[in-house]
Amino acid sequence: MKNLLLIIATFLMAMSTSAQTLPKPSPLGNNSQVVGVTTVSFEYSRPGVKDREIFGGLLAYGELWRFGANSATKFTIDTDIKFEEGILAAGSYAMFAIPNKDMWTIIFNKDTKQSGTESYSQDLDALRVKVKAMENSFTETFTLGVDNVRNDGASLVMLWDKTKLEIPFTVETNKLAEYNIQEAEKQGENLADVYGNAANFYYGTLKDYNKALAYADKSIKLGENYRNVFMKARILKELGNTKEATTLATKALDLATKEDAKGYMNFISGTLDSWK
Repeated sequence: MKNLLLIIATFLMAMSTSAQTLPKPSPLGNNSQVVGVTTVSFEYSRPGVKDREIFGGLLAYGELWRFGANSATKFTIDTDIKFEEGILAAGSYAMFAIPNKDMWTIIFNKDTKQSGTESYSQDLDALRVKVKAMENSFTETFTLGVDNVRNDGASLVMLWDKTKLEIPFTVETNKLAEYNIQEAEKQGENLADVYGNAANFYYGTLKDYNKALAYADKSIKLGENYRNVFMKARILKELGNTKEATTLATKALDLATKEDAKGYMNFISGTLDSWK
């Protein structure tokens, strides 16, 4: 009986220990941001300052740092991105840094399973990027993210202690978008929407009104709706054909009214008023 009780007690203690959830000194964080049609994401552990001297103290200048705590920071992109120093291909990378007072080196390394700097190999570096360190207001917790987002680029940003890094990059959004249109067309599903979205892209982003018109006509041929008819109306207005544009916009308003699409009804009405 004593042996049985001892076994039960040991089992219960093991269960209690395995179920324990305790706070981590450097909790795991992750975030992602879409830039154009490119998704950029970080997975990293977030140490705090905790009243310590960070750069030049805890982290010595000129020495390799895992750019976070615990496992090396994982950086993932689903398309190529371009820095001043070169192109980083789509994929996942471990990020490292070599901090200095003025200029830092940011490293994208192909080995994403590193827990620290011990197994780091420079031979596996995909790209190294130079970035100027800036003074900033105090940030307690190590933070990575994406800022200054535009359709064709953004900046990777680090904030920690009183230091800020901004690493600008660009993406070939227009080229990627055109490729995506072609691939969607090959699949042959929901082509009216594919062509409608393509018309909107060429109209609103590239200002290529003739190509936008061709896609709008393709969409309408597969079935008229207030979206594609109004899209064609707006394109024709930009091409200087106000009379036909007004006729089509009025038709689009009728279609939107039949479907009780109040948001579009207001949009079309307001546009027609501005054309008068």
